[in-house]
Amino acid sequence: MRKPLYAGIIVLHLCLFTIINEVKAEKNQQTDRKVILVSFDGMKNDYTKKYVKENKLPYIKQLIDNGVSAKKPITITPSLTAPSHAAIATGAAPHQTGIVSNHWHEPNKTLTHDDSGFEVKSQVPPLWVETRKLGKISATIAFPGANPKKGKQGDYSIYLGKTWSTSNLETLTYKKAAEWVHAPKSFTPLKEAKFSIKLKNKEDRLIHILAIDSTDDQKQNFDTFILSEDKKVDHDDSLVKGDQWGSLSLHIKDQQPAGFWFKMKTNNQDLNLPIQLYRTEVTSTLISGPQGFSDEITSKFGFFPVQADDLALDKGWITRKEYEEISTRSVMWVTQVSLYIKQKYNPDLLMFYTPQIDHEQHKYLLIDPRQPGYSPEKSKKYMSYIEWSYRLADKVVGEVLHSLNKNDYLFVVSDHGMEPAHSTLSPNKVLNDAGLLTLDQENKIDLTKSKAYAIPSGSAAHVYINLQNREKGGIVPLDEYENVRDQIIQAFKGVKVTNKNGAIIQHNIKEIMSAIKTDNFSLNTLQKHIKDIGRPLFKQKIHPYETVMKNTDKNKTLLSHHHSGDVLLIGAPGFVMGSSIDENVSPPIELGTHGGEAKRNSLRPVFMAIGEDFHKGRQINSMSNLDIAPTIYDLLELEIPSFVEGKKINSIKKNTN
Repeated sequence: MRKPLYAGIIVLHLCLFTIINEVKAEKNQQTDRKVILVSFDGMKNDYTKKYVKENKLPYIKQLIDNGVSAKKPITITPSLTAPSHAAIATGAAPHQTGIVSNHWHEPNKTLTHDDSGFEVKSQVPPLWVETRKLGKISATIAFPGANPKKGKQGDYSIYLGKTWSTSNLETLTYKKAAEWVHAPKSFTPLKEAKFSIKLKNKEDRLIHILAIDSTDDQKQNFDTFILSEDKKVDHDDSLVKGDQWGSLSLHIKDQQPAGFWFKMKTNNQDLNLPIQLYRTEVTSTLISGPQGFSDEITSKFGFFPVQADDLALDKGWITRKEYEEISTRSVMWVTQVSLYIKQKYNPDLLMFYTPQIDHEQHKYLLIDPRQPGYSPEKSKKYMSYIEWSYRLADKVVGEVLHSLNKNDYLFVVSDHGMEPAHSTLSPNKVLNDAGLLTLDQENKIDLTKSKAYAIPSGSAAHVYINLQNREKGGIVPLDEYENVRDQIIQAFKGVKVTNKNGAIIQHNIKEIMSAIKTDNFSLNTLQKHIKDIGRPLFKQKIHPYETVMKNTDKNKTLLSHHHSGDVLLIGAPGFVMGSSIDENVSPPIELGTHGGEAKRNSLRPVFMAIGEDFHKGRQINSMSNLDIAPTIYDLLELEIPSFVEGKKINSIKKNTN
């Protein structure tokens, strides 16, 4: 009797233990917070508010109405993508992360060598690394600084890999098909064409195309195409209709998922004449995670699609609509992969990133009459492209909002804003004019005679002295260091250029003249008076290098790192830095720029957040991108690391004022 009794007691205890544990697990699941952070590169605070007010961003409006947003968020200086995202991810400024710019120079290398802020690890660990170390699950998708090629990142990490081939418009000549295996039925004899892709590893890939007439209409009507590498029709191939997008995956070394998207560019359905096929770059995916994770993502979502194709748009290979389809595909790929990981693997921290707003504003921010080619009509057209990129961001926010669970906290942020550029500065031309940089007979920099070199990025540039025992082949003795640095500072402080505000006044005159209805005498009088007022501004000189600062100056959060230049330059509003040595000032290399002082309103980022413990519809006055990481540490109930410089944003919580 005892054995059955004991067995029954044991079973009862096991059942009770299981029930108790299930209750505990359910309770933990209900209280365990999850954080999702989405970064939209370049999203401007002022434009976001404007579009929300105009009811063009319904999901972002929903986020603001039901959560917390900042009136005057601030980023870091320089307001560049790599250092700003490092600040978001760590809560630390460049003097700790070492990410001092998008591009910089490291000691012990040739003076002109530059390193990319997107290709190196932060020197203090980011959120996804720290949370993983502290027992939480983290995931990053396309987030700057989370490249799995540079070492272990989060538990789940995905990044855009190498570009293996540039895009192209292929010309195809069709002939009678031969030697295809498992070819489908065609109501007209099959035709075939081929083209070759040269990969950056010097390998040529031959792509075969099989044309099929799938309609029994008694006409030669090739409406379906199969792309294949081996002429054996199977699941690895791509089958599309003539007017649709298709993709073909390629197997490349290191098992990186790779491929390209394509589209036929013709209505010539009898294929008697050569036709054209547009294909994107061949891009690949870097994936890090548990065993089988890479195959799972590749199987469900394919390779990481190209983010944009300006070359194809500029050459007329694709329409603006097709260009937007390419960018949308990439943004939604990142979004869908991120939300899939969220749903299946339930990470405590999920961070992902999209670049389309930054990209469009760099190319199309034409809002200042001082910018070359400005006209109200062209500005309106270009602004419609920028608005499209914000609408796409809104779509992403909508997808994320629909995925949220009760205990999820969503942060929508950006790294910086954007301002219009009307001129390009050439800091190396200034150094050349000052005798600090020497060119050889081929107009190339002579490192055996050059004392300094500038590495530009956006509206900022770092100037490095070619110091002995620090730089490879350095020529400046240590006892001349301060003298050379003073020469650099004086050279840049002495640069003045003509103020272009006269162009604004000219534009305003035209606007006033077209608006006022009066007689010719009055018009002429008004025009004369306005020109008289504006005339001094045409001749006014300004300093285009707004900041010229030693790396020993007060701003230690930026400069006290060996990656920093000996002198930091920041352009005044409207100026972008270039690498030319021909002219001190030239037309802008891009219409939108950033990298300037964080305090400028046009460079303010966005900050929005929603969650169960957050206020509903509250606007806080200000916060810094440095404050995001400590706030997330606090939400995840993790100790804030000692290197964090930002402060947790208590004012977003309901239990605080």
